Amino acid sequence: MRTGLNSLLILAFCLGLTACSDKKDEQAAAESAAKVHKQKIQTSIDRLVQWPEKDLRDRARKAVMEQRWVKPSGNSALEYYLALRQKLKTPDESVETAITDIVPYAVIGMDQAIAKFDDREALRLEGLIRLADPNAPALARVKTDLEKMKARQAAAEASAATEEEDKAAAEAKALADAAKAKEEAARKAKEATAGQPAATPVVQAPAPVVQAPAPVVQAAPPPEPVAQQPAAKAAIVPISTPQPPYPREALASGTKGEVVAEITINGAGDVTGVRIISASPRNVFDKTVQSTVRRWKYRGNGETTTIRRTFAFN
Repeated sequence: MRTGLNSLLILAFCLGLTACSDKKDEQAAAESAAKVHKQKIQTSIDRLVQWPEKDLRDRARKAVMEQRWVKPSGNSALEYYLALRQKLKTPDESVETAITDIVPYAVIGMDQAIAKFDDREALRLEGLIRLADPNAPALARVKTDLEKMKARQAAAEASAATEEEDKAAAEAKALADAAKAKEEAARKAKEATAGQPAATPVVQAPAPVVQAPAPVVQAAPPPEPVAQQPAAKAAIVPISTPQPPYPREALASGTKGEVVAEITINGAGDVTGVRIISASPRNVFDKTVQSTVRRWKYRGNGETTTIRRTFAFN
């Protein structure tokens, strides 16, 4: 009986060591992914910090006007203001206020990315939120989900690196095999040539000279009339076509949708009509599309042009 008890204790101890090892491996993978992702975020901000302060402020204001709060990566309002904060090194009330106002959009985007299992986007936004406010409540709320994502991201990056190495090795092997086959073919051709007797030269008799008859010159037929091709219609060139802003009510409720609009542009490049072809859901995004598109400006081509555009609100 004493021997059986000892065996059970040893088994329990081994299982405990295995569980601890697995947990440590997962934690190490998550920490490694977090470190790499933080470096990527910091690198993008460091790149923007190199710009002059005036350019950063101008681009930040433009991003806010176009409602590019947190996207696209490297060209969003939050990233410009974070770069401004880092560049100024002293508190600036306007910059801090802007960051405080934009962080909620980053939180909403992070939550949506987590729901869609979009690890890359969720971790990018998490890094921006952490730079803006390391103690943001949203970070503690989604800590478990983010750790799982970081572990998956680390595994995906390791798998991609392995695939690249395998691909490079396969390409190197294919090149070596092709060179070897070419060398072998040249060797066999040389051996075959060396084994054949030299060919006796054949003397060709000169061909008889035949006088060609004098050519008969005929009058050229009259040229056929060339049909005039209609001039191609010049394309219109957009000058100012900002995207419709996301309605605040729809953004707050997380409503998504799509609008297809038919746009009529006169010869001077002004929008003279906006007709909604389809909208889902109805009467949510229609108004913002119509009011924004009516202010669009093109370089006209002298003729009335009708185009269609699809506006996605995600």
